[in-house]
Amino acid sequence: MKSPRLRRRAMRDLAWHGDRISAARAVEVANDALGCSIIYDVLRNGDEQVVAMDPPPCPITIAWPEKDKVHPVELYETAVKERLPCAVFTILPGVGHVPTLDDPELVARTILAATSAAKG
Repeated sequence: MKSPRLRRRAMRDLAWHGDRISAARAVEVANDALGCSIIYDVLRNGDEQVVAMDPPPCPITIAWPEKDKVHPVELYETAVKERLPCAVFTILPGVGHVPTLDDPELVARTILAATSAAKG
């Protein structure tokens, strides 16, 4: 993981800019993924993860990573919008499946904007 090019390639499913992540952080992320005990249950039961909610119990914002290779927006956007018709749906530009790895400031701004809007 010492090479930025290798990190970019090794982390391509999680981060669009894996080369920007430190070698130590890349190893930590890889170890976390390998140790995840529920990942196969989540992937196997993907259609059951979001049930239709109209009206939703609270304001909902879906912030989908533009470059997500695990759950590409092109494949899931329609289903998400059908199941959560009142949710705000926004695309996070230039980030991969784990957007906090690529652009934590964008994620923080998105959360703050959503929570500020909910207060108003």
